[in-house]
Amino acid sequence: MTPAATDRFVKTADGRLLHTMSSGEGDDLVVLEAGLGMSGRYWGPVQALIARAARVVSYERAGYGSSTPVSPGSRDLASLMTDLQAIVESEPRRRLVLVGHSWGGPIVRMLAARLSAAGSPPAGVLLVDQSDEHAADLYVSPVMRWSSAVQGALMPPLARMRLLAPLMRSTLAGLPEPWRTAAADASSTIDAAHAAAAELRHVPDGIHRLHDAPPELAGIAVTVLSGGRSTLVDRRMRTRLVAAHRTTVHALGARFVVAERSGHLIPITQPDLVAAEALALLS
Repeated sequence: MTPAATDRFVKTADGRLLHTMSSGEGDDLVVLEAGLGMSGRYWGPVQALIARAARVVSYERAGYGSSTPVSPGSRDLASLMTDLQAIVESEPRRRLVLVGHSWGGPIVRMLAARLSAAGSPPAGVLLVDQSDEHAADLYVSPVMRWSSAVQGALMPPLARMRLLAPLMRSTLAGLPEPWRTAAADASSTIDAAHAAAAELRHVPDGIHRLHDAPPELAGIAVTVLSGGRSTLVDRRMRTRLVAAHRTTVHALGARFVVAERSGHLIPITQPDLVAAEALALLS
């Protein structure tokens, strides 16, 4: 993280410790939720930009980096949301913006709905190329289930053989140092591999639940940021996901923004855009 970031630990209701990284000042708070399989350290450039105008917190979910390893219990969306709530409730704030990338999108949506039902809705929600239930076929088809099962099974042995870290560094290409090395290292331990595998197992069920009972975000300002760049390999999938994002925008009455220079990893390729859209929800 930047030198201005402050590291601390938040204790969950069941006694686990979640490592948070906070920076910036003020009464307004932006909380960043990472995608599946990644330490929250990859938010570094986005966090540094937001910190110029607001207080901002990223964190490592259970098992990643310095956070307590995952327990045998569930790592479904409800569990991940409860951990995120512990982070949010540990931080004083006047207004709150929740930002979720990839699988972090459903997590922040669920928490936003819970906070709203309790009478304290966030000022805004930013969904950054979120995993979207309107493209359920991308996550729950037999081929995708098989692919996810294989990926989950391979990650722990790859971590033990120290082969996961180079793969992570490759995935994070374009992320400046020192964030690239820090994020890759924190995302490639044996505990992180088990955490990612545990979360991955719950994706199909989570997508089905979102489709059948989407979180209620009425009255909350929502922006959907969608990657606009594709390759020959992922063009069909990218087209399908952008269409799903547009469906979500229509359903929520949200604002739609295309990240023209990015595919899925918008926080790495266009951190300035992510930061600007997060701060716009506080204006």
